[in-house]
Amino acid sequence: MSLFPPAFSVKQSRRSSNYVDSVAVSPKTSVPSLQPPLQTSTVGGSSYSSLSSADVPAEDSPESRSVTDDEADSRRYGVLQWRNGIHGNKARRRRSRHHKYPPNRNNVKVLDGVKDGYNLGFRKKCVESFLIVSLLGLAIQHNWAVVSENAKFIGICASLLVTVLVLRQDYWTMPSVLYIYLFPIILTLTDYPQHLRLNLLLAVSALPLPTEILSNLTLAVSPQAAGIYYIYSSVTEIVCTLATTSLSPAETSLAGTLLVNLLLNAQQMDMIFLRAFLFGSLFSLWPATPLVFKIMQLTRLPRHRRPEDSTKMKVKYAYGVYAIFVANVLVFVRWHLQSSLGRDPFAYMIAYLFLSEESHRRLGMLGYWATWLAVGIPWIQKSSDAWSLDIRRKVWHGLVVGMFLVSGVGWDATFTSLSMAIALTLFLFSEFLRATTVPPLGVHIHDALKKYTDERDTCGPIIVSHIFLLLGISVPIFLSSSPAGIICLGFGDACASIIGRRFGKHRWFDSNKTLEGTAGFIAAAFTGLMITKYALSGYDNILGPDLTVQWAFLSAVSTAVLEATSGMNDNVIVPVYMYAILRLGTRGQLA
Repeated sequence: MSLFPPAFSVKQSRRSSNYVDSVAVSPKTSVPSLQPPLQTSTVGGSSYSSLSSADVPAEDSPESRSVTDDEADSRRYGVLQWRNGIHGNKARRRRSRHHKYPPNRNNVKVLDGVKDGYNLGFRKKCVESFLIVSLLGLAIQHNWAVVSENAKFIGICASLLVTVLVLRQDYWTMPSVLYIYLFPIILTLTDYPQHLRLNLLLAVSALPLPTEILSNLTLAVSPQAAGIYYIYSSVTEIVCTLATTSLSPAETSLAGTLLVNLLLNAQQMDMIFLRAFLFGSLFSLWPATPLVFKIMQLTRLPRHRRPEDSTKMKVKYAYGVYAIFVANVLVFVRWHLQSSLGRDPFAYMIAYLFLSEESHRRLGMLGYWATWLAVGIPWIQKSSDAWSLDIRRKVWHGLVVGMFLVSGVGWDATFTSLSMAIALTLFLFSEFLRATTVPPLGVHIHDALKKYTDERDTCGPIIVSHIFLLLGISVPIFLSSSPAGIICLGFGDACASIIGRRFGKHRWFDSNKTLEGTAGFIAAAFTGLMITKYALSGYDNILGPDLTVQWAFLSAVSTAVLEATSGMNDNVIVPVYMYAILRLGTRGQLA
């Protein structure tokens, strides 16, 4: 059972200015279950839930609502469209046309993302596949010694992958399989070749096979790593349960691989804190799940069926959620950090911020970021109503450049990474409060975010745009303190979107991306790389002394082409691709 019911779609909230009323429209109120029956497919042995068209809930009487008959019928029809999810939803049709899922009422697997990239066009898929395979070849070339040393292990895993994917062709398409099975290997060879075997086992664990077969396969491949599959399966199951249809199976698999690597390989201080924040927050909220479900049930009830003191009840349950969360953080998360760091985490952070030699610089960075937020957020909120949705979203990319490129990785990479870990945890926790309507913050967070959502945020209960933006910026910083994500999203992606929408006339194949937008991406990303390397202090060694102008331009071109042809979410995949190609092009930075 999913934690977030489908009635919490952002699209539904647009039907009414009252957030609580729009959330409580769901017609299925007499059944205690929070979600209709789901059909499942397999992602690495884990069940991935999709909306089922077989369950059509009974209709409530529109006369009992405090709205007109037309409004009630319109709301009910919209909810049924979203729950059925196979036809009639404009946002889903737009996403089908420009992103992943082609509409096909006779094939429910479409909603599972099984046909990822189906509507991208053959030529577009060929270009995307060529870029990924070429980057893999470059990574193998630069780490040939590691590849040769593990040649037998690589051969076994590769033969398993090819055999299963050939036999189960109905479960994959070329762009998706490249991201699921090759992209983690590319990142491993780029900076962490010592973890190559782990990520090969994770690739085997992601195969579309039953649990018993996968567990035996991983045990046969590596008897020392028998528990890898069960860890990966558990993590992906949690991601599937929380995200439901907000993430495609390819995105879910990548998220599971990233989290397993974080869980098993975190050794640096910032990564230890990130692991403690993410997994600690998850397990800290788990005991509060019954109270969260009670809040959601009260919110879903129509007004005439709610108890008279429903507001007070929700506030009481919310206080319980916050109390349980804080208590678990202070006890278990603190204990984990103390065992990992060797000292109390609060004393460690006080010494790190106020008593070290770099304290003045770190406090100055905090003050600089706080100034940008204090000035930028009120200005954007006040002015955004007069802007188009695209400008409204891309202005946050510019804010990121101003905050983290000038005063960030170049000044103190470890502190910047630690700050990103804290920000990512806060983003995820705030999205949890918004999606579950936990008072008093849930409603306010929803009202603040709804004006920046697009069609990708209406495919499930979670608003993914701001989370993916922060992930795209922070993942290169987590991996090797690289500003590639800031340059890619702050310069390239923002300029590509603005120029493409305003001046674009020549489209890439059958997509909504234009050649003019790609040219804008290339110019902006290349300019950002040159400014960062030659004009800003502290970035010469980070970008690499061997980064030439020619390689920087080639990196900008290849990243721009991938942004134009990729069927994945470009806020995460594209900046990580730029990071990898920049790192592989700087020979002096490779181990």
